[in-house]
Amino acid sequence: MRQVVTRGIVLLFVLVACHTQSASSPTPRAARALRPISTEALVVTHGTVIDGTGAPPIPEGIVVIEGNKIVAVGSAADYAIPPEARVLDARGGTILPGIINSHVHESTSPLVRQFYFLKRGVTSVCDLGTALTSMKRAPVRSEYGLAARVFFSGPIINKPLGYPGTEEFLYAVENADEARRAVTDLVQRGASMIKIALEPWNWKLPWRTAARETIPNLTLDEVRAIVEQAHAYGKLVRVHLGTVEMLDVALEAGVDSIEHVPLPRLEEIEFSTDGRAFAKLSPAYEAQLARIVQQNIVMVPTLDKIITWCEGYAVTEARKRLCRQYALTPVRRFYQMGGIIALGDDSGYEARTWMPLAEMRRLLTIGMTPLEVIRASTQTAARVCGQGDTLGTLEPGKLADVIVVKGNPLNDIEALSWISIVIIDGEVAVQTR
Repeated sequence: MRQVVTRGIVLLFVLVACHTQSASSPTPRAARALRPISTEALVVTHGTVIDGTGAPPIPEGIVVIEGNKIVAVGSAADYAIPPEARVLDARGGTILPGIINSHVHESTSPLVRQFYFLKRGVTSVCDLGTALTSMKRAPVRSEYGLAARVFFSGPIINKPLGYPGTEEFLYAVENADEARRAVTDLVQRGASMIKIALEPWNWKLPWRTAARETIPNLTLDEVRAIVEQAHAYGKLVRVHLGTVEMLDVALEAGVDSIEHVPLPRLEEIEFSTDGRAFAKLSPAYEAQLARIVQQNIVMVPTLDKIITWCEGYAVTEARKRLCRQYALTPVRRFYQMGGIIALGDDSGYEARTWMPLAEMRRLLTIGMTPLEVIRASTQTAARVCGQGDTLGTLEPGKLADVIVVKGNPLNDIEALSWISIVIIDGEVAVQTR
């Protein structure tokens, strides 16, 4: 009997010891090794990471930078930060790629790019209409300090007297051979992309106006020559296109992006008179929008600029409503069809826009989610600027252009104006308490 009791007591001690050991020590399956971080790294952490790809946010995320490149992005719990590393505390804010405004003008001055863009969280701009004399290498650091990156298209290639009409910003060509040579010249001068215009007139209002005088435009053969030559150099072709009249030429030639909105003819849109935000489009016009989607052409609608311009000619609230319907409806339908949209707001010297929140609000109006607007302002904007391989997302290997904002822009897009940290090319340009 004593032997049985003794054996029972021993077995009980063994079971208790095993339970205690398993409770206090993780199993090998649960153990994990933290990823090392260089002592030379710059680490942004203690915030939610939105990487610009459209992927879900990463709570308590981390972005690791070495030199001017991103080397790691993920959950902070997966990394071991050495005490020697430089740590930037996001203080519960949101960590994002630098915003890219893919359609601006008059941005050659480093002071403009520093004060109006970089300090506001816009780390890159794409200047679409640049004089030949302004096509100079523009590093992020100048004698004035750090400034936003800038990518140039050079002057707009078009026929003599065509849009934009001003010699400084027009590269006039007479035929397809001259058009090819113009592309080569611009690329050799440093153009990151090529811009053309297909604009029959400069008057686009959603009500009947006096007869308009047409202006010269490129032919289909000339546009095809430009696209072929640009693509041979690995450059995109972006077309200023404000009305539907010449949309088919752009589609046949295979352009890469449409700047502004190809506004429908008045007979192709049925405006709402009951206060609704959107109108009804004709099947023929919708078919053209569908073709833009099928050809994977990006639209940079510059909605706020178009609507604000139109409302300037509207003397009644009813006409202002027409302005909004005229611009918003085609872009909303394009988005619903699966079209790709990039952010650009046509910022120029007349009205510098800083963080382009007005354009972001317009994109929300057509139904885009805040996460989609951020992607349009980062990854897709980098794509149309010809910089998709190096900028626009928080991914290993990309250039380290990073911003931190207070709050969560997925809950309130206005949070993108609450800048606390700006990093460009791995250097801290802005850091507030």
